[in-house]
Amino acid sequence: MIWEAILAALLYSLVFYAKKLGKGEKFDPYRFASTLIIGAIVGALMRAQGVPVEQMTFEQRLAMYAGAIALTESILKAVVRYFRNKK
Repeated sequence: MIWEAILAALLYSLVFYAKKLGKGEKFDPYRFASTLIIGAIVGALMRAQGVPVEQMTFEQRLAMYAGAIALTESILKAVVRYFRNKK
């Protein structure tokens, strides 16, 4: 389960990297690594909570993990920006 979440994070990162590459932005290894770490954490938390994913297909699980990773990453970015701007 954790490996599927990391794979989902990898695919999510690659898709958004390809999108940004088209806009002329450079690859940021820190953002890439942070997305993979978030993917591992999401997978570990879902496993620890016993989220039943056995009935889903592999593609459905990847989509579920990608959604959870995107949501988690967006929330963390919002919190970080809030505290940076509060100074």
